[in-house]
Amino acid sequence: MCGPATVLADPKAGFKCTPVASTFAVAESCAPQGQDEDSECPKVLRSTSAVPELLEEMNQSAEHTNKLELHASQAEVRYRQRLAHWSRLHRNLIEEHGARSVDRARRYFEAEEALQAAAERIRNISQQISAAGQDAKAAAGVEVNDEMAAQGKPEHEVALACFSKALRSVEYWRAKAGEKRLDSILPSLRLLREHAKKLDTEQEHIVALSQRIRASKARYRSSMKELERISNTIHERRSSGSESEPEHEPVPAGSRQEV
Repeated sequence: MCGPATVLADPKAGFKCTPVASTFAVAESCAPQGQDEDSECPKVLRSTSAVPELLEEMNQSAEHTNKLELHASQAEVRYRQRLAHWSRLHRNLIEEHGARSVDRARRYFEAEEALQAAAERIRNISQQISAAGQDAKAAAGVEVNDEMAAQGKPEHEVALACFSKALRSVEYWRAKAGEKRLDSILPSLRLLREHAKKLDTEQEHIVALSQRIRASKARYRSSMKELERISNTIHERRSSGSESEPEHEPVPAGSRQEV
């Protein structure tokens, strides 16, 4: 594990910890020898006070990124395994019953799901209308009239139309597929649907991990950028201090006073 005085060299190519000079070492060399206490060195010391925190943040970001990338790699392996298993089950189902029979059973299965969803929607709308009517009655102290009850009627009618359409589709594909075929194929289709849900969940998990990895690397790069800014500031102040130091001209031999 990286210590507080280490950073990772390259965030793009696998985070590796490399030693970095400590803040004390940087500050110790901030001024030339012989520079007095009123020089730029105290300013440099102040500018480097954030270095330990930046280094620690970089190390934490790197360690966090490594863990996230490990989890993402494991999730991708699980996703490929689940996908291979789903493909094998689907292939075996087609080989056993034929592509046309499986397709008709699948359409029936989807129509049945749509029918259940439409029925659930009707129940929810009915409950909302009932609750709204009771609230209006309690607030006004009167019975719910026809106008109040009709407020949710259009939405309820749409839900009923969807239910009727789904019911017709269920009946049509039941007749096309046949009861005997459906009894044989539907258990496998339900199993495939469960595997498909797990695939979707795993894919969502991988996407979420990828977003967290990008955010962690962004924090690392932000800290690195700030360290580079501090480093450049130190070098600029050291250079300006060296250039501003006056040069001493040699004293002529004749001008020396005898002691």
